[in-house]
Amino acid sequence: MLEIAICDDNIDDLNNTKMLLQAIFSEQKLEYELKTFTSANELLNNTLKIDIGILDIVMVEHNGIELGRKLKEKFPDISLIYTTGYEQYVVQAINNAHAYSYLCKPLNRDDMRTQIIDLLNGFSKKKIEKEFYKVIDSKQKEHAVIKLKLEDIIYFEYIKRKRRIAIVLENEIYEYECAFESIVKEFEQFDFAVNCRGNLVNLRHVVKIKGYKVFLDNGEELAISQRRIADFRVILNNFLQINS
Repeated sequence: MLEIAICDDNIDDLNNTKMLLQAIFSEQKLEYELKTFTSANELLNNTLKIDIGILDIVMVEHNGIELGRKLKEKFPDISLIYTTGYEQYVVQAINNAHAYSYLCKPLNRDDMRTQIIDLLNGFSKKKIEKEFYKVIDSKQKEHAVIKLKLEDIIYFEYIKRKRRIAIVLENEIYEYECAFESIVKEFEQFDFAVNCRGNLVNLRHVVKIKGYKVFLDNGEELAISQRRIADFRVILNNFLQINS
């Protein structure tokens, strides 16, 4: 789940940013939690995890640039987007606080949407964690719930004889009960693609395609069905262009 924090001491601007983000994330059908703060100290003292910070630069207590530096120290992987009505602060924000981007007030929905989607394509999907329930590991130990990073999942495979889904990682394989169609529907938006019936591959782990085989970075080779080869190539090429 993505953790998002907005900090702005102007209540109207804060609520407007919140409304825009809620619309964008709902449209993208991503799991997220969005928290709002009216001061830097309130944010710093009440947050355990942040993936994306939307910070106003000009605030009375501490400006957004100072807050951004402190957040980077506390959460090194955070991505920061600054909002400001004063363009002269933009260069300072980017250079001193390593901002991902900035948006000028009044905020425009299309500009905000472009920045958020670019950010998501660039890093968020691989950092997202998913929970899986009633899971059995390779030693047949049962787990009520496990949490996995999407980037660690190499592929999903439907085991027909067991009517279970295998989650294949580098050094572990988990199994749990789920319909394959449900897995496809949930994970295609996170750069997973069906290569053949019963297989859903994480495109981050694809090394190459040769003939009707997809070669993965864990050394495995999986078949690509003839009817899916063209679509799979297009999806993979689009993924590589975006992430090159």
